[in-house]
Parts: sequence; structure tokens; C-alpha cells
Amino acid sequence: MRRYSIRILLFMTSYVVILTASLTFARSGAAHGQATRIGLALITAFPVIGVFWAIFRLLVETDDEYQRFLFAKQTLFATAFTLVIVTVWQFLQVYDVVATGPQWMGVIWFAMLGLAGPIARWKA
Repeated sequence: MRRYSIRILLFMTSYVVILTASLTFARSGAAHGQATRIGLALITAFPVIGVFWAIFRLLVETDDEYQRFLFAKQTLFATAFTLVIVTVWQFLQVYDVVATGPQWMGVIWFAMLGLAGPIARWKA
């Protein structure tokens, strides 16, 4: 858990720093061209990808099988909840009920991961 916590802290800190810097750069008008904007998007995405890696690395490194089972269950619940939200929203979009769908699915998944923790441990 200690390594996991350190990894998450490092990735999230770098995410905040990179996001702030890249948005400031882009909004200042200095980000001319498609390639620059694609580069900024990719650089900003890397720490988030790192968080997903850290989460799944925890599954590999956890020695206690019961704790691993609970965390696997939690990640499956988070994935299922996220897919439900996105699926319903997309059908609302198909039937012209809403204009656009969720733009930050990673953020939705992280929120669902937090909500899924107690559910995964309830009657485990």
C-alpha cells in the first residue's frame, strides 16, 4: 500500500502540474497548430494513464488474496458503473435528449472507484 500511495501521489501531483501548465500555455495563444495541441493532450494524459497503471499494479503486488479479491471486485464495480453511466448517456444522445455525453470518463471511473469500495466490501 505504501508503494501504491507514493505512486498515486506522484502521478496525481504531476497531473495537476502538467494540466495547469499546459492549459495556461494553450490558453495564452502560444499553442499554434494541431501537432502542438495533440502533444499537450498526450502529455496531460500520461499521468492519468500512470494512475491506472498504479491501480492495476496494486492488484499484482497485493500479497493477501482476500484483499486482492476485494480490490478486483471494486475495480470491476467501478468499470461497470462507468459503463452504465456512459451507455445511458449515449442513448440519451442518440434520441436527442441531451446534446453531448460525458467528456471525462476517467474522472467518472475514479469517482466510481471510490463509491465502489464500500459496495465491494459489503457482504464480500
